This record gives sequence, C-alpha cells and structure tokens, in this order.
Amino acid sequence: MLKKLIKVIIAIVKQLAIAFFFATFIVVFISVFAKDEIDTLSSVINMISVVEKEAERVEVKYDTIKKKLANYPSYGTVWAKIIIPDININLDVKHGDDLATIKDTVGHYAGSYFPGEGGTIIIPGHNNRFHFGKLPKLKVGALITIEADYGTFTYKVYKTDIIGEYDDDKLPIQKEEEILMLYTCYPVSGLGHKDKRFVVYAKLESATYKGESNEKEN
Repeated sequence: MLKKLIKVIIAIVKQLAIAFFFATFIVVFISVFAKDEIDTLSSVINMISVVEKEAERVEVKYDTIKKKLANYPSYGTVWAKIIIPDININLDVKHGDDLATIKDTVGHYAGSYFPGEGGTIIIPGHNNRFHFGKLPKLKVGALITIEADYGTFTYKVYKTDIIGEYDDDKLPIQKEEEILMLYTCYPVSGLGHKDKRFVVYAKLESATYKGESNEKEN
C-alpha cells in the first residue's frame, strides 16, 4: 500500500514539474517574442474597456502678468502636445491621470502645475510602445517640448530614476523651480503588476508665449 502511494505521489510530482516547465516556457516566449502584440492588445483593451463622454474642449489661456493660467482645461480634455524627438514621441496631453483619461494618450496630474506657472509639472503615461514605453531610452541632455494652447515650452533632461510605486517623495510638487517630471510603470516589458516607476526629470530651458516671438527665460 505504501509503495503504491509513493508511486502515485511521484507521478503527480512529475506531472506538476512538466506543467511548470511548459508554463514557464510559454511566459518567456510571450515576453520575448510577442511583446509588440501584447502592447497592441493592451492598448486596444484600454481604449474599449473604459468608455466615458468626452468633456468639452476649452482653449487654455495664460496671464503673463500673474504668470499663471487665466483659465484651466476641463478634466479629461487635450490642452497640449508633448514632443520628444530622441525617442520619437509626439502625443496629446490630457488634463487628468486616471485610466479613462490616459487610455489613449498621456495625462497631466491635476495636483501639479502647468507649463509657465513655475512649479512641478507631472505627466504620466502607460508603459507600452505607443505611449511612454520608450522613456528608459531617454538620456540626460535630451530635450522635451510641450506645445500648449498658450505657448511652447522646452525642457532639458537632467536626471532619470527608478522609484517605488509609492515613493511620492520622489515626485515632489514645489513652486520654487519649474521642473517637468514624466513617469511610467517599470519594467516597461513583461506582464503583470509593476511595483516600480521610471521617472524622467527635466528643467525649463525656454518658453515662447502665444503671440510673442521672444523667448522667456526661466
């Protein structure tokens, strides 16, 4: 009886080992050879799984005397474009950072400042190849341009970092200096929940306001 039980246990262990091997092989194969297809599927799912009525688009204007926005965009609407030539990014920026807002582009954390207001600007995006999946390739010294309704702002990357999911102190919102922070989930490849974030930090280099040809230095 004991020998029979041992044989059954050995057979079960062998079957589990085989199943584990094939499961590991499939996960590795998908991660290595089907990454682009996964990114595409993920983007499609995001686009069709969250449906809401688009808010009315309002042109955002800037008060050059007070150095702040004269009016603010509606939550969920496009107010700018972000352009990063070094990694071939040209995306709309929406106001807000929830799933519905960034399902098809990148967002703007509503608790942060806007370009030209002299404080921290935080722009998050998904880690697929259509959005911010190429952020880890960005080097110090690269230029990032934000073309807003009211002007064009250029920032230079001075640092990149990998932080924890809840390391809010690494994304400080302050008013002393205009700093642009971009972030996405990290690692950018593979499946499942990501408990890290890849962050790009950039300082304002120059700003040209709508209707003006001269550059405003930070």
